[in-house]
Amino acid sequence: MKYAYDLHIHSVLSPCGDVLMTPNNIFNMASLKQLNIISVTDHNSLKQIPVCYELSKSYDFLFIPGVEITVKEGFDVLCYFKHIEEAMQFDHILETYLPKQTYDTDYYGEQWMCNIDDEVVEMYPYLLATPLELGIENLIDVLKPFDYILIYAHMDKKSRSGLAYTQSYPLDGFEYRNPDLKKHNNDLYNSDAHQIIDILEVGQPNQIELDTLSIEAFFRYFGHD
Repeated sequence: MKYAYDLHIHSVLSPCGDVLMTPNNIFNMASLKQLNIISVTDHNSLKQIPVCYELSKSYDFLFIPGVEITVKEGFDVLCYFKHIEEAMQFDHILETYLPKQTYDTDYYGEQWMCNIDDEVVEMYPYLLATPLELGIENLIDVLKPFDYILIYAHMDKKSRSGLAYTQSYPLDGFEYRNPDLKKHNNDLYNSDAHQIIDILEVGQPNQIELDTLSIEAFFRYFGHD
């Protein structure tokens, strides 16, 4: 059966995320747009994921824990986890590679963490949208103990695309912002939404065929048992 997805959505934790990208707003908009699968993928952090996971229990669609990682080489990859516990274990590891760089919030924007009622409970102090001290080869090594899927992000973007590395480091698939560039089953078409209206609606380019609407089926689709 085919299921509509958007697997690249930024919350208010990302410095570039609009103030309306709170967990409840994201989930409500995804529901209004009749999506079946979503992932919140903030820059270099999964700290908003536990709240999103709790919210997902009140919705019929599948929520996949995710993150957008900027590796040392300067390009982005999307990482999805099968288990919430492993996602949060990885978040602790990821933070050790983040440069502790304070930043101008007027220029970059705030980095908010919300509770389940969308109340701001903390401001993350270090800029998340910056390359980690972690290269792609080392990232793959660090991820080995986890059940994960790793995708090259926005391959049709002029900056922060890993096009030059795909032969040396084959990952699980490619993401495109232009659906016409999709060539393989494992290619994704996502919104990379930073504003609530940009979250995708149901449409042919953002559908995936799974045997069941489950995280296990999603991982099987990408060749992971």
